[in-house]
Amino acid sequence: MLTRRIKDGFTLAEVLITLAIIGVVAALTLPTLIAKVNEKVDGNQKKVTEAKLIQGLNMLDLHGGINNTYSSTAEFVEELSKYMKITKICDGTNTAFSECIPYSEITYNNGTEDKTVEITKLNTADSLGLGTVTDEQEFMAPVAMVLADGTPMFLTYNKKCISDPDSIKADNKKIHSCVDGLYDLNGSRMPNKVGKDLTAMNKAAINISEGPAVVGSIAGYDLIKLADTPPAMDCSKYIGNSKYPEITHCPYSGETDYWVGALVTCKDMGGHLPTMTELANIAKAVYPTAAGSISAYNNVSASWNTTEVAKLGIDPSSVSYFELWSSEEYLAANKYSRSRGFYSSFTYGNRDGSRITSSFMFVCLADN
Repeated sequence: MLTRRIKDGFTLAEVLITLAIIGVVAALTLPTLIAKVNEKVDGNQKKVTEAKLIQGLNMLDLHGGINNTYSSTAEFVEELSKYMKITKICDGTNTAFSECIPYSEITYNNGTEDKTVEITKLNTADSLGLGTVTDEQEFMAPVAMVLADGTPMFLTYNKKCISDPDSIKADNKKIHSCVDGLYDLNGSRMPNKVGKDLTAMNKAAINISEGPAVVGSIAGYDLIKLADTPPAMDCSKYIGNSKYPEITHCPYSGETDYWVGALVTCKDMGGHLPTMTELANIAKAVYPTAAGSISAYNNVSASWNTTEVAKLGIDPSSVSYFELWSSEEYLAANKYSRSRGFYSSFTYGNRDGSRITSSFMFVCLADN
């Protein structure tokens, strides 16, 4: 009598099919699972990092040290280190950022695409999207630092900081508004990208200027603005502003300072007014047949090279002379003399407009 043989296992084909199905399911689900695990880890790390920073800042504020007079962010961080563990401070000058930040560049999105920027360029409050005059914030140059757990951080301090211990008692879960910056949740590991492992504290956001467009050149200098009449501005509003160190005195009152208008306009465009030496070099191109050293080009008697004049954006057939503002004084004793005359003799351009005509103009040179 024949007996049916009972099947007691899987065939090789069945095993392979099962493994293939498991592999497909794993391939589909593991990335999501890993992402969720990493997100959870990053979330916990963020809470820990911010808790340490909040506690340190709050203790400093409660002891009256949050709004003391600090000359730099580094000096502020030195005081903060009394209330939280900071193992290293890099001010970007005496100690390079690279000694605190374990990579050379970061990635950020400029609104349209991902860009990379070297960490050495994060040395101003403006590069972190802070420090603008319009929102009345004045953040000092940032420092890089390392917390005791190895977390790298960029921190900048607002010199207009105001202590508010009552606010701390009411809500101790927010990072104090007197500081801002970025910290990295996973150290040197990728992607080192803002919005991913690089996290903003309050309002920080990478703001790197790619430079204004060059519209011409003369005497080896790139021009970002051709010759134009400057607006009049109130000098007193810019005294003491670190962005405009050239503005040291206001010889006139009111909003009638044309030189300030020229300087501020150039600076805000991302360039600068020419120095007297740069203007002398430009004059040397305009007057190629004039003899003498560069210093002698304050008083020339020669014919223009009309091609070079046109490079400044000036129609040589429509003017007989023009004046260009300089970033510095020609004579220290004459507080009004900040221009270079392009004519047969040197003339002074008074900043209040008493000698300003349509011939007094300014050009902006690109920063090198």
